[in-house]
Amino acid sequence: MIQCKRCQSAFIVKNGLVRYKPRYKCKACGLNFIEGDMRVKENLVVKKALAVILYSLGKASFGMLGKIFGVNRSLTYRWIREEAEKIPEPAVSGEIRA
Repeated sequence: MIQCKRCQSAFIVKNGLVRYKPRYKCKACGLNFIEGDMRVKENLVVKKALAVILYSLGKASFGMLGKIFGVNRSLTYRWIREEAEKIPEPAVSGEIRA
């Protein structure tokens, strides 16, 4: 059974063809997707990791990272935000007082 890539819903309908493959549309969230389209560019993964490291060290701005990797500065901002959302919120114990 086909599930949505974003929300894992089973409410899927066919929505045409893309590159000779059937495209599907999720009725729950509206995402259009192709089943089995799991392309990952390995060099992009390395670029994202390096951008996060350089930014977290305070050595590079979004504009500078964009120039280094040949992408728009807003894309580097999105890379950093995606990685930051994966990090859990730090737990502060109740014993600490200001």
